[in-house]
Amino acid sequence: MREVAQEERAGLGLADDEPLDPHALAAEHGIPVYSLTDLLEQDLPPETHEHFQTAATDAWSAALVPLGAARIIVENDAHAQVRRRSNIAHELGHHFLEHEFDAVILGSDHRRQFNPEHEKQATFMSGELLIPEQAARQAAKQGWDDQQVASRFQVSTQFAQMRMAGARVIAARTAKKYGRP
Repeated sequence: MREVAQEERAGLGLADDEPLDPHALAAEHGIPVYSLTDLLEQDLPPETHEHFQTAATDAWSAALVPLGAARIIVENDAHAQVRRRSNIAHELGHHFLEHEFDAVILGSDHRRQFNPEHEKQATFMSGELLIPEQAARQAAKQGWDDQQVASRFQVSTQFAQMRMAGARVIAARTAKKYGRP
């Protein structure tokens, strides 16, 4: 998965320490990204839009949707831009990993249905796309805090914290091994 993410970033001409634009990556693969607000022009019922924009903002983030052989991403534009970037990267992870569309998005109880292993893989892929392991290790070695990492890679501080956890352990072990502060 890490190699796939590296290849995708390289295809956009990005070094490990440069932020990735998930919209550009989706466009590179011919995957249009539509927000719920965009879909109002395509007859999305206004009450559906309102539901996900106010009452149930956290109920749904984004989805990779099959349309025959094509794919589109639909995202909840009620979320902060940093979250929307990670949502799109996550959905692209499903695409790059060729996850099957073997389950409905919502069950009869109107709750999300998903394959936990696929979700874990797509989350890992989004992390590698947005903050590659080598970039995280370099940032940890330089002592960057979560806000610095978040700002550099245009992600949330929570996302940065998630990606930096392992890199910080490695940096601390290396510093201890070589007697560095």
